[in-house]
Order: sequence, then structure tokens, then C-alpha cells
Amino acid sequence: MSGKAGSSTSKALAIIEPEAPAEPEAEVEPRFTKQTIGVVAGAVGVLALCLLTTAMVTSGKATQTVTRSCTGPQMNVAAAPQAAKVLRKILDDAGCKQIEVKATEADQVLSPMALGDDLPDVWIPDSSRWLDRISPAEEPVTLRSSMASSPVVLVSGDGLIRRSYAEAFADDDLLVGDPQRMMSALGTVIAGEANPANAAKLKSYADRIASDEDGSAPTDSGRLAELRTVASGVTATSEQQWSSYAPMLKASAPKEGTVVLDYPVILTANSSRRNTLASSITNFARVLDSDAADETLTKAGFRTSGAGKPSPNVGAFTEVDPATVKKTAAEWSQRLRPTRGIAAIDVSGSMAFPSGDGVTTRLQLTQAAAAEAIKDLPATAAIGLWAFSEETEGKLGGDHAALVPTRSLGTKGQRDLLSKEIAGLTARTGGGTALHDTTLAAYEAAVASYDPLASNTVLLFTDGTNEDADSMDLAELVRRLKAASDPHRPVRVIGVGITADADMGALRTIAEATGGAAYVAERPEDVGSVLHEAIGRR
Repeated sequence: MSGKAGSSTSKALAIIEPEAPAEPEAEVEPRFTKQTIGVVAGAVGVLALCLLTTAMVTSGKATQTVTRSCTGPQMNVAAAPQAAKVLRKILDDAGCKQIEVKATEADQVLSPMALGDDLPDVWIPDSSRWLDRISPAEEPVTLRSSMASSPVVLVSGDGLIRRSYAEAFADDDLLVGDPQRMMSALGTVIAGEANPANAAKLKSYADRIASDEDGSAPTDSGRLAELRTVASGVTATSEQQWSSYAPMLKASAPKEGTVVLDYPVILTANSSRRNTLASSITNFARVLDSDAADETLTKAGFRTSGAGKPSPNVGAFTEVDPATVKKTAAEWSQRLRPTRGIAAIDVSGSMAFPSGDGVTTRLQLTQAAAAEAIKDLPATAAIGLWAFSEETEGKLGGDHAALVPTRSLGTKGQRDLLSKEIAGLTARTGGGTALHDTTLAAYEAAVASYDPLASNTVLLFTDGTNEDADSMDLAELVRRLKAASDPHRPVRVIGVGITADADMGALRTIAEATGGAAYVAERPEDVGSVLHEAIGRR
């Protein structure tokens, strides 16, 4: 393949050769192809098809200049931060005043896309791999597979060229980005996993990133700034970021292969809005298909099919098998995915019984483990707290009570509020166990507040069996859990049995119905480790 945008290969690795001086071309293939026009026709209707066909196909050639007026209804474009500024310039130069571009991180689009909430009309992320992270509520349409491209390169701060990831991992000052937030970090992860000797270093990075420590995974530009400041270290970043912000540093394409950022153009407007936007979509496509756009993008550090490579650039490169990139991205997304959960704690009378040590109660053991978890979980975790006991003899005013709403632990006061309410559970103890009604209510609440970028769970702590005579039986609970489930909003119930008195058969049945798991802490010293394992389950 070539190092240009929009190209592809069926081989696992494709070697990129330096390009010869460009020869005058008789014809230039339109980047918005006939196939793309067909896709857009289905997406935005017959009017858009007519407009797009007229704009894109002129005597079999791509539009070479942007000379027409750019009119149409207001349209919003969300673009990767590194592409937003140059895209604004391209549209301003073309007179497309009705098209507004906003620098947007991928998760700001992925979450509403999964939930069916308000979206920008068009999205240009740095990588098509982001779409693998979610199941969209409405399928977006790819207008163009690649607006521009940029290979990930190794950049050194000490003046030495690192030509491989093996050399980079040998450096004590290797700086790694977060592969959950930065596709440029995936190459480092892929190369690291290929060599077992790098496993310890990768685990250390993963643990630090998952902990959300300050500065644990700075942006590409942040890492480049650090290399310039300390004049040492090595990092992987896009060629565009290096070419634009740190061209004085040494850079090279890793010989093991690299990830290529492809900047797809994706129509995310809902189906009812697409026809309304037809003329703006057409003009936007025409502008991006112009030589002027390619030249502007290349000057900004991107590779394009019309204007070639930026200056400086790393020359030829080898692209990692896209299937490997997809697989690794999915694995690390799962590994680093933050926790979002409702902790529902049994406060029935039996939770005041002594535990196996004869000193602490079952509730005190649960409180201690929960408080420790709240202290240790990263700020990215979102936790809420419920308590439950049977209504007639309990002290909650019902079978269950939502004591703390589910919010990020980074929210001001959330950890303190959780700690306070966990400590206050002792005063709420009494009555029987309202296990079934509480499980369903907590599950429905978790589905309703689902976060598509997190691991969504209900953590159910109990030492007994359902004792609510007015509630549904276990078979009915399972039926209603399945009815309440949503394949686009998967939520798992994790059951934690406190002592051997817990009804593990019921907890396992509930967990299996939701794709979860059930654990038992038979001894007092097991509660903490069982909770840690349950929270860590993905």
C-alpha cells in the first residue's frame, strides 16, 4: 500500500515505499466514490443523491478547486482536536460559514451515539476504530473512509533515533499514552504484548492509567512537550503531532509495524435530519474532495491522497494488520473500562448477627470492605449506594432506599457522602431480606442510567434469602430481569454472599440471568478479597 489516506491492503503487513516524484496525472479518482454516493443516497435520500452526484463526478475527475459558493443549512461537525483547527481553515477558505467545527474527544460522541442522545451532524475522529467500542443506537454512515492519515511514530528527546518498539521498551523513560483515550498509544501496546519480557512494564502502565493518577497518561502534545523539556525519553505519537509541534526531535517509523490514524468522515445526524442537511453535506463533501483541502491538510502535518506527505515526515512505514489493531483496542478498552455500579447492601436483622470471628457483625464486615473499596477505587469509577430490608419490619420506609445517587468518585463530596452513609447503615438494620424486589429495582435503575463507556453492574450484598412474602418468586424475578434487559445497555448483577448462610443458589441464578457472577465470603477475612474480585470482574 502507499502511505496515503484512503488506501488499503489485504496483507497482514504492507511495506510503504518512498514515493517517486509525482508525474502529471491525466485523471484523479474522486475520493467520494460511486459506492459512497450510493451509501449517501440511502442515508440522506434522493435529493442528496442528486446534489452529491453533481458535485463529486465531473467528467470522471475529482473536483480540483473550490470555486462554487458553499451554502446550506447550519451543520455541526465534531472533529478530533488535532484536526479541528485545520478543518475550520479549510471551510473558512471555501466560504462555508454555515458549517461549525468543534474540537471533540471521542468519548463525547461515543456515549450519546450509544444512548441515542443528541449528536453532531458529522463526526471526524482520529480513527475508525472508535466505532468498535459501542453499539450505536442508530447506525452512522461513513461518507469517506479517510479525510487524511497519519502513522504513529517513535519520537526521542535525547537526539537518538529509536527505530523499533524493542528499543523504546529498553528505555527507562518510555512515555505511554492511554489506549482507551488515544489511538496513538495502541502501537506501543501491540508491540509490548508481542514480547513477554515487556509484560511487567505494560502492567505497570495499565495499573497507573486505570488508577487515574494525575498525569498518568498525558496527551500526545503533552508527551512531546515533556521530551523537549527534559531532552530525554521516548514516546509514540502521530506523525502529524510530531511534524507540527516537535519537528526538532528525532522520529522514526517503528520497524515492527505501526498503527495508522485514518480520520474517517462519518455522518452521525439522525435519519430525520439528513435530508434537511443535504446541500450542506454535499458542499462539505465537495470542499474536502478538493486539492486546496489536501494542500491545507498536508501543511498541517497530515498525509493526503492529493498532496502526499507533510514536511518533515518519517518516509516509508509498515502498517500493522488492522485485525490486530481491532483486537488489541477491544481488549484494552475492556481492561481499562471504569466501573459504574450500584452497591445494594442488605440491612436485614440477620446482618447484625456476629460473623465467624464472634466479634464483628456481618454488616460491620461488609461496611469495612465497602469503605475500603470506596477509598481505593479511581476517580473515574461511579458508585451509588442502596440499602434493603423487608418493608413491614425494616427501617427504610420501603423494601429498599437509594441513599447515594450513582456519580463519579471524582465528583466533589461523593466519596465522603458514600463513606458517611456506609457507616450509617448500622442504624438502619432490622426486618427481613427483600432480595427479589430490590434486585429488580436496582437492575432497572442501572439500565436507565447506563454508561456505554463503563462496566455497568449491580453489586448485591446479602447474608440470607428472600423473606418478603409479598414479592415475586425467583422464577418471576428472572423473567422480569430478562424483560428489563437491553442489548445496547448491558448490566450485570454481581452477587456477594456474606457467610455460608447466604442463598448462593438464588444469587447464582440471578447472576446467570444477567451475565454476572456470584461469590461467597464464608470467613470474615474473605469479605475484602471477594469484593475486590467482584469489582474487578469485566
